[in-house]
Amino acid sequence: MTKTAATKLDKLRAALLQLHKALLDAQRIRYERENGRVESRGELLALVLEDASFEWLRVLSALIARLDELAEADKVDDKSGDARAEMRGVIERLRTLVRFEGNEGFTGPYREIVEAVPDALVAHVQLSRLLNDPGSRV
Repeated sequence: MTKTAATKLDKLRAALLQLHKALLDAQRIRYERENGRVESRGELLALVLEDASFEWLRVLSALIARLDELAEADKVDDKSGDARAEMRGVIERLRTLVRFEGNEGFTGPYREIVEAVPDALVAHVQLSRLLNDPGSRV
């Protein structure tokens, strides 16, 4: 991966993590309204991994994790370009998700939070700009 591509990927990753945090915080608040306070980070992690209330968010979490894996594989040794090609596919799936398309289970809660939570809206707009800027393609 070129230095420019790595910088673009770093910006994309930072924007993704900011969006993920805003969504996770908002979903936690929604969960706590219905079920009571989440007492610890460990309890929250268990909910994120196992509770149906957080299932929709796992789609984004999985794409972020896969992007990280592919970036690492590309750094280590990817002479064939397989990791880079799959990375472009993951980025395209992210692009589809943030356009409120492509995943019925994700779109509803995502749209609700983005429309209701200012931090999520700002993160959504920042990520959308990065994903849709032709000059920032990885």
